[in-house]
Amino acid sequence: MQDREQTLVEHLAELRERIIKALIAVVVGVIVSVFISQPVFKYIMDQAKADGVQLIQYTFGDTFLTQFKLAIILGLVLAFPVVLYQIVAFILPALTPGEKRLLYIGLPFATALFLSGWAFGWFVVVPITKQFFQSMAQGVGVVEAITPSNYVSFILGICNPLGIAFELPLVVLILARLGLVTHHFLSRVRKYAFLAIMILAAVLSPPDVISMVIFLVPLYGLYEFSIFLARFAAPKEK
Repeated sequence: MQDREQTLVEHLAELRERIIKALIAVVVGVIVSVFISQPVFKYIMDQAKADGVQLIQYTFGDTFLTQFKLAIILGLVLAFPVVLYQIVAFILPALTPGEKRLLYIGLPFATALFLSGWAFGWFVVVPITKQFFQSMAQGVGVVEAITPSNYVSFILGICNPLGIAFELPLVVLILARLGLVTHHFLSRVRKYAFLAIMILAAVLSPPDVISMVIFLVPLYGLYEFSIFLARFAAPKEK
């Protein structure tokens, strides 16, 4: 038995209901994160002190506001699966079977790739970049005194862009599967892609050559991997 086609009013009512559910999930996620953000925040601060970073605050509320900001971010992360489900459930009836299959396969991979980018940023890029800046400061006799807000913003400014950039293979895979790009096209524009990735790495990374190279190498590696995926993801000719 086929589902009855909904009217415009019914679509808008469903959209309103799913938006409300998504907002409720965000509020609940933030409330839960208020309780779990403190150990996470303490772990980040302990890591900073272990690396020799002296933490200070210029205002009485700096540490509190930074921890609250972290709680909001964690709340959005916790609510993301529910929000994503509401979006998918709303658009799913309009998709073809092939598009639904891509969606079901792509969502888990999107999460895994984002977490991989975040892990690469946390374990590789952040320590190297931090050590580089510390050595530059110590070389001219500058004593470091970083606020918690600046330190958390430094981490998020590296890890979040890398998490998003690691989605590139999945985006190319979906576009190639839909026939919108081919590995031949990606190979032809390789030099232009390298230039674009170099500019992107310069924008996303901290303002130094070392950080730019650390960003550039994995991003270009992901592009080459995307060409490899596009070769096998191309739709079969009938």
